[in-house]
Amino acid sequence: MKRMTAMAAAIAAAFTSFAANAQPLVSKDSDSADNASVVSAVDGNNSLPGVWGSNNSLDLTAAHGMRAKKGKAARVKHSKHSRHHASLGGKHRVKVALNTRGGGLPGVDPVRTGSIAQNAAAATPQLAKAQYSTIVSRYAAAYGVPAELAHAVIKVESNYRANARGGAGEIGLMQIKPATARMMGYSGGASGLFNPETNIKYGMKYLAQAHSLSGGTTCGTILKYNAGHGAKRMNPVSAAYCSKVKQQLAMN
Repeated sequence: MKRMTAMAAAIAAAFTSFAANAQPLVSKDSDSADNASVVSAVDGNNSLPGVWGSNNSLDLTAAHGMRAKKGKAARVKHSKHSRHHASLGGKHRVKVALNTRGGGLPGVDPVRTGSIAQNAAAATPQLAKAQYSTIVSRYAAAYGVPAELAHAVIKVESNYRANARGGAGEIGLMQIKPATARMMGYSGGASGLFNPETNIKYGMKYLAQAHSLSGGTTCGTILKYNAGHGAKRMNPVSAAYCSKVKQQLAMN
């Protein structure tokens, strides 16, 4: 019995000694594997200059230093990239075209977003002419002006856009100025002339006087409507205007 106990004690001592001697080897292998994975993650291969020593042993300080440098470089690059986009957002407005050649929103110009395409623009005045025809006919009859002449003037002046505004303060369908409208008896504000009926009423009244003063001639009427009732000599602008009006009359 004593011999078996002694043998068991000897085996236990041998096992303990073996475990103590084997532990550093396991730890060393584990560290090597972890360190190798660090190097592989940093560079993608197993050889990095300045990381492996002369005896082919891994320099952990160099490996961690290189990884830190790469991480810092990546953060700097990302920071610069973010600042670049921030500067673009602050300094440059990006224009997004809703329509492109070959496939976009119908009736929208592919270059100047928001404008009316040529094929749509041609149809719009016809619809607008019908929309305002009753108002034009009523004031044409009231003031003694040919309705077709009035339509031609509206087409040339604003292309039937009730919200049109000219560079010299002209407003609405007939591009009448607030001061001119007041001469015709208008007492409201400038914004009131965007109302189609109000605009046509006072524009037609001014056109009727121009028509009367010119003796009923087309270009005489246009000269006085365009340049003022006191104008007597045709000018290049009014001549071009009259030419456009005649084209519209010929089309009707």
